[in-house]
Amino acid sequence: MRLKKWMMALLVPVLLLCGCAGQKQEFTITDVTVQDVKDMADAGDTFLLLVEREGCDFCQAMNEYMEETKADHPEVKLFRLDTTDFDLVKEQAEDKTLVSETEEGKAWLELQPYFLYTPAIYRYENGKADEAAIGFNVVTDEISLWDTTSTIDFDTAKTEGLWEFLER
Repeated sequence: MRLKKWMMALLVPVLLLCGCAGQKQEFTITDVTVQDVKDMADAGDTFLLLVEREGCDFCQAMNEYMEETKADHPEVKLFRLDTTDFDLVKEQAEDKTLVSETEEGKAWLELQPYFLYTPAIYRYENGKADEAAIGFNVVTDEISLWDTTSTIDFDTAKTEGLWEFLER
């Protein structure tokens, strides 16, 4: 009887570990606020941030593509910031930066002063966003790569497949 209890005491933790290890990962998108992004950056976190807005055809096309193909990419975890209500505008048509009168918009532009287009995916490494993927080519399923120190120049930007960028 003692041996049986001893074996069960060993077997239960092993079964629990196997059960947890066998759980299937799933692609996820978690909605966040600008404050959440600031908190994660201040904590030195590494994460991917998708920035989009309502009425953006490229955002919708990219979301549809991700929805259709996400099963092949279960390890990808995205955070999503919706800038629809940030009232981001150019003061002059030729401007390469945006302004905002809303608190959220101002806070976002403090974090990413050269944000101009959606969709945009920022790669934060140890709390710093040094690289961004901007736009979405609906024909090639590619995004344009740019750093975060200036507004993107689509004519000189390199491109990469969306999932390749997300999985690096």
